[in-house]
Amino acid sequence: MEHVFDGIVEKKSADGRFGTKVKELKAAKDALKGNDEEMEFFREYNFMPNDAKERLEMAKAAFFDDDSDGDEEEINVAIIGRPNVGKSSLLNNLFGSQRAIVSNVAGTTRDSIDAIMERPAYDYIDEDGVQQHQKTTIYKFVDTAGIRRKNKVEFGPEFFMVNRALRAIRRADVVLLVLDATSGIAEQDRVLAQKIADDGRACVVLCNKWDAVMNKDSTTYDKSVKYVREELPQIRWAPILFLSAQTGQRVKKIYENVDDAVKAHRRRISTSVLNEVLRDAVLWQPPPAKRSGAQAKIYYCNQVSTRPPTIVVFVNDPSLISDNYRRYLDRKFRESIDGFDASPIRWIFRGKRVRDIERGGGRKMNGNPGDGGSGKAYPFPHAN
Repeated sequence: MEHVFDGIVEKKSADGRFGTKVKELKAAKDALKGNDEEMEFFREYNFMPNDAKERLEMAKAAFFDDDSDGDEEEINVAIIGRPNVGKSSLLNNLFGSQRAIVSNVAGTTRDSIDAIMERPAYDYIDEDGVQQHQKTTIYKFVDTAGIRRKNKVEFGPEFFMVNRALRAIRRADVVLLVLDATSGIAEQDRVLAQKIADDGRACVVLCNKWDAVMNKDSTTYDKSVKYVREELPQIRWAPILFLSAQTGQRVKKIYENVDDAVKAHRRRISTSVLNEVLRDAVLWQPPPAKRSGAQAKIYYCNQVSTRPPTIVVFVNDPSLISDNYRRYLDRKFRESIDGFDASPIRWIFRGKRVRDIERGGGRKMNGNPGDGGSGKAYPFPHAN
């Protein structure tokens, strides 16, 4: 563990909160070190002074005590990409040691490799000036084999390792999609992006080998971001990070992006806020009408689940909602509500008649208060 910590310090691939346990272990080992003659005297006469006892107790506390708060949070992070884009090099840089074999030959990684990094609990001050407690976080990184195009994969070892890589996407909380900044985006990258969106996983796009890009200027970054957004519209909501696994450039920012992605993936918004944004979106751009004259009517919406955030919209006829209008609603919600970056939003449109809206859920009162109940009464379903 000390060897891994020294490698991380050398690579500078983690922030200062990592490695506190190793620092305690090192301090305990230094505390136990003493004069050889003094230690020989202690062993011969079975005697230990108070200061030596204190050093021994400190060492035992560092070696055997559990510093977790009993409520650990485990985050599964899958590293996905085409062959030879630097996934294994990225894993080695994150851990400061040779966790995976790295070679210039594509397809060196044959199986998924798991590596665990623990961040201890700490207290911090949020944006409102309130002290918060961050519990112990365990990052489980999964380095997967490179995924080639389906027609190039024959039945055999590569077939099974590609299946394990795709299964890692479904199990992950956050997917790190690694791209090669020197070769551009290929069709297989679009297929992987679509797979991530279909599985509803949070995603962070990592453009590796940024140090190998030549003739960079002040506009290179903006042009690259625009290029990735245009080529990967399936995950246009994902943050983009340009880094280098070989030099360690911006590698430590991965943890911050993963934390933000997890929060977005588990975010829940109140129904009142959702319906306010939906009302403004519909007023700004109503659903388009069909050639027959039929037009969708949107009643209300609510969020039914997280991981990913799932919003159910009740309309008169779901078939009247086009894909363009779905994307419009997704864009308006992301512009109006902060915190959905790095996570997809799953939209479900359900049909509901106006009469059912008036009957159900108490959303419309049966008459006004004090008018003697002049509203229309509906009998119970079991009444004759």
